Amino acid sequence: MMELVPELMKNLKQTNGGHIFYPYGNVESYLSNAISFIVTAVKNGDHVMFVENDRNLLHINKMLKKQLSHDELAKVHIMNNFDFYYSNGNFHPHTVLNYFLTNIAPYHEAGASICTWGLIEWGNDQEIHNEIAEYKSKLNQYILHNGVISVCAYDARRTPESLKKLLMECHGVLLTDKEFRFLE
Repeated sequence: MMELVPELMKNLKQTNGGHIFYPYGNVESYLSNAISFIVTAVKNGDHVMFVENDRNLLHINKMLKKQLSHDELAKVHIMNNFDFYYSNGNFHPHTVLNYFLTNIAPYHEAGASICTWGLIEWGNDQEIHNEIAEYKSKLNQYILHNGVISVCAYDARRTPESLKKLLMECHGVLLTDKEFRFLE
């Protein structure tokens, strides 16, 4: 499984980036894939904006310290996912997209390549589904225009089928715990 993410990233680097939907089913696989994503990106010379919950960050940080040097760790920019997606108190696609762009702008302006990973967690509120789809659609345009590799991860058990369907429509790649496939 450790070769899954590096292989996907290699393919996407050759095609100028990609927007990845990752509905994970197993937390251990998820953590392994997240660590593999960060390590692969940093070893390729990329910066990583990593948006994750505090619970998972404890384990991920511990593993990263074993695999990356101090200078390499400086290329990993970690943000709490609740703070990121709800920076203004609630989820609004335009606000979240602007927050995302503001956070990666310094790296792009410096000519650095950046990869992103975001764990999205919220309830089953049907009203938010369309807002999520709107945000993902706008983000997808940015990613494809700028050659970014971006993973959007969701707990498959907590993601309603209707939302999964919307997300499949606005991502170019489906990643699972064990495989990936291109959707376009």
